[in-house]
Amino acid sequence: MTRKPQQRSIATRARVLQAAMDLSQRHGLELVTADAVATEAGVAKGTVFSHFGDMDGLLSHVLMDRLKSLKSTSEDAARSDDMSDPVGLLLDRMMGLIAVITDSPTILRLFLDNIGVTKPNCAAEFVETLAALDADLASFLEKWQRSDVVQPVLRQDRTSDEMVDGLIAFMIHGAMLFKSHQLTDRVALEARLRRHVEAFLLKT
Repeated sequence: MTRKPQQRSIATRARVLQAAMDLSQRHGLELVTADAVATEAGVAKGTVFSHFGDMDGLLSHVLMDRLKSLKSTSEDAARSDDMSDPVGLLLDRMMGLIAVITDSPTILRLFLDNIGVTKPNCAAEFVETLAALDADLASFLEKWQRSDVVQPVLRQDRTSDEMVDGLIAFMIHGAMLFKSHQLTDRVALEARLRRHVEAFLLKT
């Protein structure tokens, strides 16, 4: 039995997106071209554009898939009861996001475009994905804030949402420093973030 046109279209779109993700993993995002994606997916070049508009549209979906993978990782971490190093766990999350959005200049530009920094409108799917990441981070901070035993002690005079806002600012700033080559070493970047996080979050 043949599939309906809509089902074929959905399957083709998924195949094109998978091809772009596979190519980006093998060769890096900067080498993902419409021609390469079309060849990998076994479709015409025009099919790539008909489903995603342009390469920015396609690569934005590659980025969003990576962000969703971060959410899965953070959910796995949230299920763990290990709070022996809450600052370290927090830095793992922050460096994970920075690693995704600094993978290439194109990825960082698309991230800033899609969250409304460099373009006037935020992409709805990005807003939903990032909101879910923010909620996971807020939940982690609330767990830390409520604990009577976790050390060091988290400040009590700010809500988790307020603290998440500050951490996001640190992450974006860190990503910009890294991609502008003001900081060239991820270990140095993480050490800098640790100092910011400790000064901002810990109870004095």
